[in-house]
Amino acid sequence: MSTVASSRRAELGSQARKKAIDTAPVILVCSQNAELYLLLAHILRSEGFEARLAASDDDVADARTSAELSAVILDCAGWPSDVAPLCVLLKSAGLPVGALIGGDMRAEHLQLIKAGLEGITRPLSPSKLLAFLHGIKPLPQAGTLPNFAAAAEIVFGPHAVVVSGKRVALAPMEMRILGFLLERQGQISTREQHIEAVWRDPHAVESRTVDVHIGRLRKAFAGLRNLGIRTVYGAGYALEYHDH
Repeated sequence: MSTVASSRRAELGSQARKKAIDTAPVILVCSQNAELYLLLAHILRSEGFEARLAASDDDVADARTSAELSAVILDCAGWPSDVAPLCVLLKSAGLPVGALIGGDMRAEHLQLIKAGLEGITRPLSPSKLLAFLHGIKPLPQAGTLPNFAAAAEIVFGPHAVVVSGKRVALAPMEMRILGFLLERQGQISTREQHIEAVWRDPHAVESRTVDVHIGRLRKAFAGLRNLGIRTVYGAGYALEYHDH
C-alpha cells in the first residue's frame, strides 16, 4: 500500500470515528432520582449512547420531537404524574420506551405493557437494560450513509456501515471501535489504546470490555470475506481489509 493511500485511509478513519462519536444516539432518561440518572448515564456512555435528563412532563414534551432521540428510559417509581398517558405520548412519537418498574407496581404493570413499554426491573437489571439498548432499531434517517471511507470501500452512517455494498448494522460503540481500527489499519492496537481513544470515561473501562466489543464486531462481519479483525496474542488487535 502506498504512503499516500495509507495516509488517506488514516484520515478517513479519523473522520469516521469522529462522526460516530458526534452522532451517538441520545437516550432520554425520565427520572427524578439524581443518583439513578447518574448511574444510567454512566452505563449508557459505556455502551456508546448519550443520556439526556427529563424530570417532568414538560421536559418530556419538549424533548420527544427531537430528531436526536433514539429511545426513552422511564423511571416509573416516583414519577409525579400518571405514566401510562406519558407512555402513549412517547410511543406516538415513534420512540421505544423502556420502563423501570419496581416490585410494588404490579397493579400498574399490565397497564404499562398495554401502553407498549418494555419492562426493566427496579432495582436495576443491567442485562435487561442492555437488551433494551441493543434492540433499538436504527433511526429512519440512517438510510443515507455519508461517504467517509470510500477509499476503503467502507461507508459509515450513524447506525450502520456498508462494506463493499453490504449494509451491516452496528451498535454505537462498535462503530467507534471500527473507526479507530480503520484509522490504524495494518497496525496493532492494544486494549489500552482502544480504551483511551474510544471511551469517554476510560478509567471506568476494563480490558475485557474491549474483547467483548471486538467479538461483536467479528460476529457482525462474519459474512464478509474482505474485512476482518486479527488478534495478536499478548499485543492487541488489527483490522485487515483485502481489496479482493
